[in-house]
Amino acid sequence: MQIAVDLHSHSGYAGGVGKIDLEDVSYAMKLKGIDVFGTGDCIYPQRTKELKNKLVMKKSGLYSLKNDTSYFLLQTEIILSTALSGYKNKIMAHHILLFPDFDSIYKMQNLMTKHNFKNTIGRPFIVTNSRQELEEILFEIKSIHPDLEIIPAHIMTPDGIYGSRNNLHNLKEFYGNFIKNIHAIETGLSADPKMLEKIPDIADLTFISNSDCHSAALNRIGREYTVLDVRDISYKSIIDAIRENKVLYTAEFNPMEGKYYLSGHRKGKFGHTVDYIFIPYKKICPMCGKKVIMGVKERCEILSDNSIIPKTRKFYHLIPLTEVIAYSLGLKSISSAKVKKIFLQIIKYYGSEINLWNSTDFKDVLDSKIPQKTITFIQAVKEGRFVFDPPGFDGVYGKLKIF
Repeated sequence: MQIAVDLHSHSGYAGGVGKIDLEDVSYAMKLKGIDVFGTGDCIYPQRTKELKNKLVMKKSGLYSLKNDTSYFLLQTEIILSTALSGYKNKIMAHHILLFPDFDSIYKMQNLMTKHNFKNTIGRPFIVTNSRQELEEILFEIKSIHPDLEIIPAHIMTPDGIYGSRNNLHNLKEFYGNFIKNIHAIETGLSADPKMLEKIPDIADLTFISNSDCHSAALNRIGREYTVLDVRDISYKSIIDAIRENKVLYTAEFNPMEGKYYLSGHRKGKFGHTVDYIFIPYKKICPMCGKKVIMGVKERCEILSDNSIIPKTRKFYHLIPLTEVIAYSLGLKSISSAKVKKIFLQIIKYYGSEINLWNSTDFKDVLDSKIPQKTITFIQAVKEGRFVFDPPGFDGVYGKLKIF
């Protein structure tokens, strides 16, 4: 069977995130068509307590709100940091951790206390002083449960394992002997499988996509997701599908929309006389003299080996439906009542947003029920007739232009 999973999110306990109710998440999951969703921040003590009080195990290793049908998987993001020989600054990289049960979470919390790691924010740091020390910690985390999974998050963004701030040459420099336990990577919003497929260290790993969302909004949850071929709906089946690369397809942000696609500097930098400037293949900005934020596109090009014959990976570029509706109506607010009304009219006929994007008959079904212009714009997106101008760079999302 196939299921759609979105396994990376955050709660209100993470920095830069407002209050997010699980009930709101569950509602959005149903509209979007997401079967299993990562809870976010599950090892932060207050979040653990909240999840324990609200969720009950419905399937093996998967949890639901009482009297609800949406499934949650216990998940957090952590930042691993260590000093490596040959690098001036410490290497810091974000990772997704997936847990099979609450007992595993409590063991992780005890491990952090034992090593004096602070667990006072939703996205905690695990700081070590050498690769050997990092390896030992990683193996200790892994020993908590054989089905606990550690996945490098948004690997090409500046805070990812292969991001420009780290400038790593290969993954073994960081993971050492733990590398054999890395089965998958998360593509991130500024990259897609095509951009990553010729990077030697990850060419044979599973590629998954997640929203990394910071709210329950309909343009955040499921803005990226992964469709897996699983035996059944259970935690173990999901982990096995990830480890065995049973990915049927991923739905990806168009990388040009991602905030770190191109190298450059955004508006407002001291000394800049233009709104933005793209600066590929240069370390220093010619306008302000500051270090350029290298884009994911450039970083992928640096790491790629064109002699590699890539695996066949099915994916498509996705624009959240609420954004398409708002664009078609000329509205800036995607949360307006008019946008939501049209969104719900569409979902009434298709059951979920995923079903809409996978459909071939939507013109006939929706004709006369929603504005014709909205139908035209949805068709354009389904056919890939959209761009982002300017593309994303230096922490700014790309600007959508359909047609």
